[in-house]
Amino acid sequence: MLKADLGLYLQDSWTLKRLTINPGLRFEYFNSAIQARAVEAGRFVPARSFSEVPDVPNWKNLAPRFSMVYDLTGDAKTAVKGSVNKYNRAYTTDFVNRYDPLVLQSDTRNWSDCDFVPGTSTCSSLVLPTNRDGIAQDNEIGPSNNRNLGIIATRRPDPNLKRPYDIEYSLGIVRELVRGVSVTGAWYRRETYNLEQQINTLVTVNDFTSFTTPSPLNGESVTIYNLNRSKQGLVDLLDTTAADRSKAGVSYNGLEASFAARLPGGGNMFGGWSADRLINVTCAGFDPNTFRYCDQRELEIPFRHDFKFAGSYPLPFDVQVGATLQSYAGLPLAVNWAVPTNLFPGGRTQAVTVNLLPPGSKYLDRWNQLDLSVRRTFRFGKARVDGALEMFNALNTDVVLSENQNLGSTLGQPQAILQGRLLRISSQIKF
Repeated sequence: MLKADLGLYLQDSWTLKRLTINPGLRFEYFNSAIQARAVEAGRFVPARSFSEVPDVPNWKNLAPRFSMVYDLTGDAKTAVKGSVNKYNRAYTTDFVNRYDPLVLQSDTRNWSDCDFVPGTSTCSSLVLPTNRDGIAQDNEIGPSNNRNLGIIATRRPDPNLKRPYDIEYSLGIVRELVRGVSVTGAWYRRETYNLEQQINTLVTVNDFTSFTTPSPLNGESVTIYNLNRSKQGLVDLLDTTAADRSKAGVSYNGLEASFAARLPGGGNMFGGWSADRLINVTCAGFDPNTFRYCDQRELEIPFRHDFKFAGSYPLPFDVQVGATLQSYAGLPLAVNWAVPTNLFPGGRTQAVTVNLLPPGSKYLDRWNQLDLSVRRTFRFGKARVDGALEMFNALNTDVVLSENQNLGSTLGQPQAILQGRLLRISSQIKF
């Protein structure tokens, strides 16, 4: 239950000769609670009653903002801009719902439609009429992977959990080349702090046993970790703030160059190029299966390039033509392998999925799209009719926007493609 989500902002502007400074400060207050509730028993859980839990969380944070503009040449044609800003992560009811025992609790259990040896997920030698009947009887369901399901909250926040935030830096220059034509160059950087680290207080990395198996993708050796059976079903997830940024961090770097021009006769044109790279470090968990490729600083993650150009121009008889060309880098790809049960020595205790493809090594194809438009204005006395004929994806590009990334017979199967050529006719009447 959300109780408070408040933001107060104070800003000023100072001018010192050619320099303009814009300092600001934002105060944010966020408070929510878990409501008291009681529910009846179910097949897998007893009757439950939970008291209210206040202050989940109770955050009061400051977010300073600072920007400056300097007239480099003194003729108002060249400006150097810079900024340093803090942005606290935004939350709604999604935060408290993570810890509400009646909202988000689950248990994954094996079922093979046969009688299991008690305490295992192995079919027994008993031949029962309920075997292979398509109905999950209790004796056919494997051990719980969450022994506290429905009894207590299996996920809770550390009382000292801090609010994540970003520090964003930018530095750029804008130059007017000639009247009506300007160019811009800029650099951006973003660092994320106070990232959440989830640990299981009842399980550590030492509670896993490792084994190696060939990758079904390329045959290389892959290390898999199986939770020791004595720890199966022990769940007490604690969300804390990662203290070591070398094991949990996000860094973004971006470059941008653009231009804008007013053409003779009333036309205009603008466009630009951008390149960016995002590096994730997620090595602070408790399950060693998640450590594979967890430090992207060790990988050759490339900068990804995007382009955009657009313009319009008026023609005689109140006709205006326009075009937009966009080119975006394809999304990164992964190959997610759900490790089969029969590969686990001594039997699998939990489902394991690993990525077989190093991040940054494979991407979808570039997405190029050309849009065209023709507009005309008709006047009938005091009435005005603005008509438009627009063609989206004029080249009818069928580039794949996303595809199945799970290893299997459907790996690489397109899940979304760019919408085909679309023609739209519209009008607006003003009188």
